[in-house]
Amino acid sequence: MKMAIVGSGPLAILTAHYFDQMGATVTLFQRAPLGGNMRFLLDHYPDFKIAYQKSIVTVKEFFDSEIVPAVLELEKYNLTKRGDVLRVHKRFLHNDEVVPGRTRMHDLFRVVYTLNPKETILKQLEENPDFFKQLGEDVINSLHRPVENFEDFDIVIEAQGLGKKPTPMGAGRSLALNEYNLQESSLLYYEKDIFTKLDLSNKKTIVLVGEGVSLKLALLKMKDWLFSSPKHELHWVTYQTAYTSCGIGWLDEEVEKFLEEIKARFEKDKEVFETKLREWRDLEDYVKVKVPKPVEPTPPLIVHSGYDVTAVDRLLDREGVFATIESPDFRDHSRVPSDMMTLAADAICVARGVEEERLAGSALLNEEPGHYVMNARDLNEGLGMIKDIETDILKFFKKA
Repeated sequence: MKMAIVGSGPLAILTAHYFDQMGATVTLFQRAPLGGNMRFLLDHYPDFKIAYQKSIVTVKEFFDSEIVPAVLELEKYNLTKRGDVLRVHKRFLHNDEVVPGRTRMHDLFRVVYTLNPKETILKQLEENPDFFKQLGEDVINSLHRPVENFEDFDIVIEAQGLGKKPTPMGAGRSLALNEYNLQESSLLYYEKDIFTKLDLSNKKTIVLVGEGVSLKLALLKMKDWLFSSPKHELHWVTYQTAYTSCGIGWLDEEVEKFLEEIKARFEKDKEVFETKLREWRDLEDYVKVKVPKPVEPTPPLIVHSGYDVTAVDRLLDREGVFATIESPDFRDHSRVPSDMMTLAADAICVARGVEEERLAGSALLNEEPGHYVMNARDLNEGLGMIKDIETDILKFFKKA
């Protein structure tokens, strides 16, 4: 039984390792370094706690005890292939086509993918430059472009989570006006780019858009930056009208502590301001005109609850980016100061998770025999899916 597993995360790794142990001929297609989001958490939040089987463990503990041994085993026998899978379909069988006397499993699955030329042909070019010179400049330039390849399989398992496309910032999780044109600029940052590409050292004002786990991780990312200068300001825009749990206890607690700390610091700043203001008012008039009036503090974090970003813009004569946010009248909350406003920022960070994105699209039936999508909400649910897939596969094949 020849099996393709698509994904770079822990579920893909554990699935590939499991079916390899079962005797299947496994190929794990990895677009990114093995570990996926787990590796990202390992780099930024190694103490992030997850439920695994019947225990609560940190990401580092899980990675070291489960992922590393499985990866070493897979790589030892060359069961991984570094490539970006573009699509999955049957070799020739159409959705409305029937093979007389056969099931749809009669035709194999075709997995179409691209390989990074730096890891294949270009490496050979560096090792044998004289040989490649004979091919001519046009041929050598063409080698820098990814080339589509394919392999055929009996079984295909998509274990890459929801996908790789970040959710946009607009209403209904659609694109805001002009968002498409600014996506590749250095003004918008999505999901992991907030942690890996955003340079906060030269930023004074940030607009953060989002909800859920991604948003709360991004909030914690901003903590040190926000407290490092009284000039730093963070605007959090969310369509939700009330603070909600993201379902991860420790993360909720950390964010709540952060919000309480912001509140306490702002209250202290207000007390200092009121004291200075009283002292300023008590000054003699001739002294008062020479002493600047104390500036009232503003909260470092301003939450715009019940709002959607409807447009983003750049101006020719000003630096930064501008977000237009609006709130409809059907959301039950206090709108201050109005239903529409524009926020000027050095950057906009969008932390709404990723969109569901399936490789097969409409090329396969909704319930195509032999094709499985592991859309688990958590690791334990995913582990249960492995057993379900094994049970279903055994309807077609016997164990090796």
